[in-house]
Amino acid sequence: MPVPPRRNHRSRSGFTIVELLVVIVIAGVLIGISSVSIGQQIARDRVMRSATVVEGMLTEAGQLAVRRRTPVTVTLSGTSLRINDRASGTAIKSRNFGPDYDLRASLAMSPNIGITIFPNGRADSNVRISVSGSGLSQTVSRTATGIVRRQ
Repeated sequence: MPVPPRRNHRSRSGFTIVELLVVIVIAGVLIGISSVSIGQQIARDRVMRSATVVEGMLTEAGQLAVRRRTPVTVTLSGTSLRINDRASGTAIKSRNFGPDYDLRASLAMSPNIGITIFPNGRADSNVRISVSGSGLSQTVSRTATGIVRRQ
């Protein structure tokens, strides 16, 4: 016995509005959850990048003193970490830190007067520079003998 043909039967294609809303809500929840961790990761990366720059500048200061055969000083002036020629006081290299610059961390140096690095690579004292931002902190230190560490 033959089956009678159906009339006005349409095949279903596409999504219903309810299905689309469910997908949008799920995507919104996932984005909301991940944005918090992404923001924390960005803040952590900023502090780590700033600490890397400070570490590089302390290493470079020692190399400059040896290469130029003249003492250099490393000082923190406001938001600027500087390598200066000790005799003339002119800046050889300077990097700015803070919310208005690409390195968005704050620095604190101990001793706060800075250090002098001599042409033999030794310094007059140890130095510790604290790099912090968004509740995170890194410490970069240089011993008087020239060993630079990040903790």
